[in-house]
Amino acid sequence: MKLKLSGLLFSILLSWAHVIFAQSELQFVNIGDFETSGGDIIKDCTIGFRTVGKLNDEKNNVVLWPTWFTGTSEQVINFGFTNSLIDTTGLFIVIVDALTNGVSSSPSNTPDFPPVSIRDMVNSQYSLLVNHIGINHLLAVTGISMGGMQTFEWVVAYPDFMDKAIPIVGSPKQSSYDKLVWQTMADLITEAGQDAHKIDFAYKRAHNILLMNVNTPTQFANTHDADSLDIYLETEYSRLMKPEDYLGGLNAMISHDIYKSADSNLKNLKNIIKADMLIVPAIQDHLVNPLSAIELSKELDAELVTLESDCGHMAFACEAEKIKKEITTFLKK
Repeated sequence: MKLKLSGLLFSILLSWAHVIFAQSELQFVNIGDFETSGGDIIKDCTIGFRTVGKLNDEKNNVVLWPTWFTGTSEQVINFGFTNSLIDTTGLFIVIVDALTNGVSSSPSNTPDFPPVSIRDMVNSQYSLLVNHIGINHLLAVTGISMGGMQTFEWVVAYPDFMDKAIPIVGSPKQSSYDKLVWQTMADLITEAGQDAHKIDFAYKRAHNILLMNVNTPTQFANTHDADSLDIYLETEYSRLMKPEDYLGGLNAMISHDIYKSADSNLKNLKNIIKADMLIVPAIQDHLVNPLSAIELSKELDAELVTLESDCGHMAFACEAEKIKKEITTFLKK
């Protein structure tokens, strides 16, 4: 059934969108020469971000929101996630474009861009907040998918910097299945070399693998008609970012493991993490396996909200109302 809006309702939504976007123009900050965890330098590293809401006088209402894999701060706002997943009343949300996403410094816009890690994304965001925006503490960090991975990395990289952390369909480390999926995608693009035709073919096949895993098979079959699959795929391909940026993000996720970056293990990690955590995995997630997140939540005795729908990795969208209720309660504690 198609949703039909009355003229009045449509006008109200347009006015509401204008207010949100008025607070959310894309801003850029050059954080200088940034050293990666691998010892490389990103010259004149530039970070893009948008803000929603108003910073209060005490600066204690800040929520950091790193972007997902291939996502941008513009998409976070356009898709309405800042409102569908969080009650934004009284909050100042800083939505940061993660390194490699094509907005902040990335292989496609920065000469000699080196390999980066999830920790590098977090370190660049810390520099942005502390050295350039003047924010020295966060109420919370939250993010979806790769944004959830960054959230997990934040709590071990800067344990005293936030009160709360809410990783959504993210993982503290990649499972064997995650690595199988991500590495296969990365290998396809890498092996294509510099041949434009080969890159185009390999990139589309790699993205197909993501599409096969971002939903459950049943959800995909129920959502996309077999006779119009080609049309759907062409639309997907038309929206793809530069392949070098896609590959950069893949490689960052493949190496993600907060136990290694924190030089710790599951038992000792609770001595490092100080933030209160609300961990939100999707049980039927085929793209970011939930087991590691669930295991860590038990060890930390952290709050756990499991998403049960057959939407797979996209369960955060299918169960947005449930998540928003839990996050609203959690942030008020």
